[in-house]
Amino acid sequence: MKIRTNDDIRRVVESTLIPHTAFQSAVQRLQQGLDYSLGSSEPICLAVVGESRTGKSRVLEEVESTRPRSRTANGAVVPILRIRVPSSPTVKGLAELMLRALGDPNWEKGTQNNKTARLQTQMKKAGTIMLMLDEFQHFFDKGTQKIFHDAADWLKILVDETRVTLVVCGLESCLPVLLRNEQLSGRFLAPIFMRRFNWLDDGDREAFVGILDSFTVAVSEHFDMPDLSGEGMAYRCWLATGGLMGYLTKFLRQVVWTACDEGARKITLEDLRKAHQLSVCSATEMAQEKSPFSRSFSAEPTQEAISIALSLGEHVQSVQPERPSRRQKAPAKPSLAQTLAAT
Repeated sequence: MKIRTNDDIRRVVESTLIPHTAFQSAVQRLQQGLDYSLGSSEPICLAVVGESRTGKSRVLEEVESTRPRSRTANGAVVPILRIRVPSSPTVKGLAELMLRALGDPNWEKGTQNNKTARLQTQMKKAGTIMLMLDEFQHFFDKGTQKIFHDAADWLKILVDETRVTLVVCGLESCLPVLLRNEQLSGRFLAPIFMRRFNWLDDGDREAFVGILDSFTVAVSEHFDMPDLSGEGMAYRCWLATGGLMGYLTKFLRQVVWTACDEGARKITLEDLRKAHQLSVCSATEMAQEKSPFSRSFSAEPTQEAISIALSLGEHVQSVQPERPSRRQKAPAKPSLAQTLAAT
């Protein structure tokens, strides 16, 4: 029997991979593209899209782990090359990131054309068969509605020249890049959507409860704790995390961390409430007495509570008006006639 150290216990949540249906389907699609890439008449292109914290990057990590890097007498072998797309991506910047990820010591040197040529050569030498671009939404500026066409066109040529399978991953705001850029639109297969679990959907609710059951089994090996998949408790956990896998993982990780730091071997409802407050950022700033893990909380589903939960993780922009500067006069109040006309 393997003896678990305290560090092992701290990482029990991260080390527990729960391949739910959406996750398995996404991994299978990417694995299929990887397996058939060499025999395809044209490069295979796939997009993994969805809200933040739905597990998109975890899908990339799982597929990447099936073809790990290695080193031979001829140099590094990098079957899967993965980078994060920076804000306002440029050809030069992308080429440098990829060269650096391949281990090129001179990744900053050379002209744009020189870097591109070196990159193509090194990808072939390293046996790269899949290129993963995370945070692909940066190819599209939502504010200006601008697509970084130069970078997108360069990416298409790179994929054509190296014959790798291309996987892009990001928020749904990246879809215009694929739909409006003629160099890319015809290359991609149907997008792989990673969505949050919706409590009102029977299939989603069942899958979420199953995930909670798996986490309960893993964590309860080390702590005496409530059954998170039990009636009422599963709904509390869903409200606390909005059905987002990323938030659920953060929440449970905090539960374990706190218990380890305090030397506790029992996790209570109060411990869950404190961990939730420490781990999940919410623009609604739910009052303490309304916490899903407070003893006075009613586990009877309501439309208001569900709507609040479904808003977790959404980007919130400030709607507060800017104060006029000293040099800038405040706008004049509308006249009575203007007010009546507006109504």
